[in-house]
Amino acid sequence: MIRAILACDQDWGIGKNGVLPWPHNPADLKWFKENTVNCTVVMGRKTWESLPMKPLPKRENIVVSSTKVEGADTTVSMSQLTRFTLPKLKSAGDIWIIGGAQLIKHLLPYIDSIHLSRIEGVYECDTFLPVESILEQFALDTVDNGELYIEHWIKK
Repeated sequence: MIRAILACDQDWGIGKNGVLPWPHNPADLKWFKENTVNCTVVMGRKTWESLPMKPLPKRENIVVSSTKVEGADTTVSMSQLTRFTLPKLKSAGDIWIIGGAQLIKHLLPYIDSIHLSRIEGVYECDTFLPVESILEQFALDTVDNGELYIEHWIKK
């Protein structure tokens, strides 16, 4: 199964100046780790560069980039990812797409579900999820309003 896991603000913003724009959120980071540990995480080069710890421990880290990325387990082009890597990985276990916005936009046809941690507020983001495409292709399935507000979107 190919899933996306992201945090966004009320306006679907996910970043500002290459970093998360909201205050440190331990509950969201814990939820992210619990879901992605012992899985494969796929990210764009800018998301890789924004990580405070590289590679993410106890995960296979795949970075989509046109040039080799030092420290990543694997670097692939977008074409390699969609033609070879995703089909091979899909049969091997859980795959989480963790950002950024351009990667999510390109991979929507391959993503089975999206898990959004909604961060309360608007943070003047300069990077946004492709909301129109998500709303066209996915339906809101469930909402968990526990410690975090998590939306689970499934492919229509």
